[in-house]
Amino acid sequence: MKTVFIDGHELGKQLVFKVYNISAIPPQFACLKSPLLSLRRDGKQPAAAPDGGRRKRPSKWLARIPARRVTAVLAALAAPLCVSAQEGIIRDETVEQVRIYKTPEERREAGLKYELSDWLAVSGLVEFEYLYQRSRLFDASGHTSGDEFSKTLQADLELTPWSWVKGELLYEYDDEANRHTLDEAYAAFEAGHFELAIGKQYVPFGVYYSHFVSGPILEFGETRDRGMTLSYGSDERLDVSAFVYQGRAEDTGSDGDSLDWGFAVEGSPNEFGSFGISYLSDLADSKEGFLRDSDDRYENGVSGLSANVIAGFDPFEVTAEFVRALGTFRELEPDRNRPRAWNVELAYYPRNDFEWSLRLEGSNEVEDAPHLRGGAAVSWRFLKKASLTLEYLRATFKRGLAEDSGDRELHKAHQFGGQVTIDF
Repeated sequence: MKTVFIDGHELGKQLVFKVYNISAIPPQFACLKSPLLSLRRDGKQPAAAPDGGRRKRPSKWLARIPARRVTAVLAALAAPLCVSAQEGIIRDETVEQVRIYKTPEERREAGLKYELSDWLAVSGLVEFEYLYQRSRLFDASGHTSGDEFSKTLQADLELTPWSWVKGELLYEYDDEANRHTLDEAYAAFEAGHFELAIGKQYVPFGVYYSHFVSGPILEFGETRDRGMTLSYGSDERLDVSAFVYQGRAEDTGSDGDSLDWGFAVEGSPNEFGSFGISYLSDLADSKEGFLRDSDDRYENGVSGLSANVIAGFDPFEVTAEFVRALGTFRELEPDRNRPRAWNVELAYYPRNDFEWSLRLEGSNEVEDAPHLRGGAAVSWRFLKKASLTLEYLRATFKRGLAEDSGDRELHKAHQFGGQVTIDF
């Protein structure tokens, strides 16, 4: 989500677009958002601003309008609509991204907030997803194919009894697996630039950024457990988090009460992009369940490392990320005991309601995952709160690491997918 504002001196001697924190904008300037929207038709991402914010160049048609006329139009609009407006920042409405979410964290936060009371709000998300895969096998002629159609409902309940306390319950139902899940349940306490979250939550290990229907292979690092996360962010350029949690995987000599830990650092050193790095002390705790067959017991713990970079050059965006184990799981076979994966994606935004993207990703020693996979996807925001994504992916597998439902080794695969996402 990006919020676009116009910063003008004497109501518009020049048009300068910036990105600000919405909470920092005075509400008395909201009255100009509708007329100002008519002045920005191209909807592209903001370009760089020298002062650390972001600046958007006027569109070609706007550049042809004399500056004095633009000033006059803004002044005429301001007089009847905002008599009390002063020089400064004029708030515009939030500009929606094409896909409703691009990371698992954004997905959990998606949805409109319907206020049932001053301290209680609800939101939701519904997804319809179809995947078809046609595969070639190593030791058999011909092909095998299969498809699946799933529907998912996510509902979020947010409680804010006081300004410094927030509670959140996130429920999810997947009809394909007929599974009801309390995905998150935690309380967060804020004090200045600090926030402490306690309860069942996803720890900040990895981002898993993607424009596709199918998540990247490196999502094997996603981890959720009961614990505490302390976050500090003094500004929008640097955020630091540290966490401890009670993981399900334990050392064979442990009594089951040991705690695992990790940290994450996210930074935006300039207006063109951001970076992140995170560490997890026990990768066996991830949702992948590497040691499920060993009852989540191990001789030695294996930690994990994740790093990501996001760079934007209007109208393009590039993301790169990797997740890897920093040790070897002795309980696993040698060809799959040190999992690691990477993902690179390029996105292009020709319009504010449409995007296309390319992906290239790879993995080593990740069971049932492609060794190399690449493809393309297109996304269309056909309604304000609904998006459509179509994808094609081609994958190749390493011998002995991936099998189909008939226990036959996969060699290559072509995958087609579609997804409709609606938030409410």
